[in-house]
Amino acid sequence: MEYFEKALDNALSITIANKLLAQILEGELRPGDQVVESIYAEQFQTSRSPVREAIYLLSTEGIIERVPRKGAFIKGYTLEDMRDLLDVRNHLEMLATERLQEPSKEKEFLKDMKVVLMKMAKIKDYTEYTHLNYQFHYILLKLSKSIVLIDMYSKIALPLLRIQIIHFSNNETIAKSIQEHNEIYECLIKDDLDQLKSILRKHTEDVIFSVRNKLL
Repeated sequence: MEYFEKALDNALSITIANKLLAQILEGELRPGDQVVESIYAEQFQTSRSPVREAIYLLSTEGIIERVPRKGAFIKGYTLEDMRDLLDVRNHLEMLATERLQEPSKEKEFLKDMKVVLMKMAKIKDYTEYTHLNYQFHYILLKLSKSIVLIDMYSKIALPLLRIQIIHFSNNETIAKSIQEHNEIYECLIKDDLDQLKSILRKHTEDVIFSVRNKLL
């Protein structure tokens, strides 16, 4: 899966950024690992400039941390950082839910959500499942039709992916997640917004609990 669009000015930089991010999400690069420009320059048979641009792009997304006179390193997150990010997502979803009136009438959005749910039920790879999870919640934000909320959610997308890959590395967690996402969908088609809010709160709390247990 491509994370950054190649329509931007420097396609090679985007390719390298996508490669780096895939390695991070798949655990090949871990928090604290140094990203050595020369290694990727050699791998892509290019100068260091596109690699440097790729590192800059990932640093703006909160994925890589550039340390003066030392280099670029994969950014780590404390448990509190992770909780804060998940709480931010939950607050954004609550704000989005407040703007919903009759989500059952949003046929195109719900159709897209149903497609994602069907893919979730079939997928075996937890990394791919994590991407589908992001797509599902992104559609929920889009239902609000709030450009501000959608944009804010997009800004925390990559850090959220890293956190939730930890959460979904357990197949039992995925099975529970599929059930909860189906419940969210049912609330939308029934316009049951109170129950929707309740499920979303519990959904976030479960992720926080799961991540904390796996890191301790």
